[in-house]
Amino acid sequence: MTANSRIQVKIEKMAIGGAGIARHDGLVIFVPLAAPDDELLVEITTAKKNFAEARIVEIIKPGPSRRTPPCPVANVCGGCNWQHLTEQEQQKQKEALVLETIRKFNPDLKFDYLPLQPSPRSLRYRNRIQPKFHNGRFGFFARNSHEIVEIDDCLITEEVLTKKFPEVRQWAADKKSKDLLRLEMYISENEEIRHGLITDEDDGIGFSQVNRFQNPHLLETTLEWAGDINYPQVFDLYAGAGNFTFPLMNKYKSANVTAVELNPKLVERGRSQNKDKRLRYFMSDVESYMRRATIQEQDLVVLDPPRAGASEYIMRALAAAAPQRIIYISCHPVSLARDLKWLFASAQQLGKKFRLERMQTFEMFPQTDHVETIAELRVDS
Repeated sequence: MTANSRIQVKIEKMAIGGAGIARHDGLVIFVPLAAPDDELLVEITTAKKNFAEARIVEIIKPGPSRRTPPCPVANVCGGCNWQHLTEQEQQKQKEALVLETIRKFNPDLKFDYLPLQPSPRSLRYRNRIQPKFHNGRFGFFARNSHEIVEIDDCLITEEVLTKKFPEVRQWAADKKSKDLLRLEMYISENEEIRHGLITDEDDGIGFSQVNRFQNPHLLETTLEWAGDINYPQVFDLYAGAGNFTFPLMNKYKSANVTAVELNPKLVERGRSQNKDKRLRYFMSDVESYMRRATIQEQDLVVLDPPRAGASEYIMRALAAAAPQRIIYISCHPVSLARDLKWLFASAQQLGKKFRLERMQTFEMFPQTDHVETIAELRVDS
């Protein structure tokens, strides 16, 4: 099979990364903007030894979950790659993808897999966005391009932000810059609408949960799974500005709490909220911190790493410390599956026994292929 050749395919399911998967003569073909059970005429754009990528030329017969995207620019904008699927199908595919990925890396793991927690909102949920401005155009990058798709609304963004688009567009235009301007708009903790430039020196406010309607359910589950135990120490790794840190402190009133975060802006915000001597906020990357950490067997560790996940060293160090409970919150199934594999392999070498108690997916990012997953690990005594 070569680039530019055209073939007819049927989509089996969705893939990590958001494309549909079809097979042709034993070759896996990834087709962006496809839907399960679509019958398509596609054109091969990239042909490799083990797989190919293709674009849709014609939808011969749409799958039952295909719909017209609610947003008029959904098919060109790089923001939402699953708007053409019904919400029910998006959730079904995410739940299946996470389980399949965990099993692929850890075929022998047994655990309770709870049903996905839907988002209270499937549109108008984002409280932070990063639009672009260049040559009078305001919007988001097109898919696989640095061309700007002009917008005057964004259906996944909270309306209090989108109402400010004309003002922010004018603010960017007044800078009279010939360069591409990367902007950030967000709702602050005190409900103020803020905007500014993202530069190489200043990468914006850093990581925060963008779906404040779903975040309480994630927090509630984390606290419930952590259990009613008198932990001497609680560790919040990749703590951000304290999304989990402060609820953990409120629940475990006798525990010493350690938060570890590399982003100076987030550490500053976390420290500014702290009124309790039990909390220590370290500005450090987690791996460096783990090289000097003293995590004990009676402790609780919560970690919420970025998409790249933790590292092999971090998972080995956690296996060696064998804390009573680990709650791992993940925004990428592949890094979660790999990190679990590292933890269990290392624990086995050290003669320690962990079990994956339960896992649940959370619809944190509707209309996209991204998914949040929470996993509870216990030392098997």
